[in-house]
Amino acid sequence: ALVALFERYWERSSPLFAEGTPVSDLLTADEEQLLSLLVAGVTDKAIASRLSVSQRTVQRRIADLLIRANAHTRAQLAWQAARLGWLDGRPS
Repeated sequence: ALVALFERYWERSSPLFAEGTPVSDLLTADEEQLLSLLVAGVTDKAIASRLSVSQRTVQRRIADLLIRANAHTRAQLAWQAARLGWLDGRPS
């Protein structure tokens, strides 16, 4: 019964993002790739290798994303990224 109720409300729901979101709120292709690897649990060293950048660059970019997402930890960053739709290709 609860699943049926959820499904009914889900079908009638509206997305929580607004059209016309400033471009600064969207991620670049590199940021999306970095974030998807981070959420998947890939190490900084492996991310750096995959993106062909230094490990320090990866750490700096993660720090920038933490600030943009108003997160204090990587777990919070992953949660905020999901909430903001950063990995879905939709604006926040």
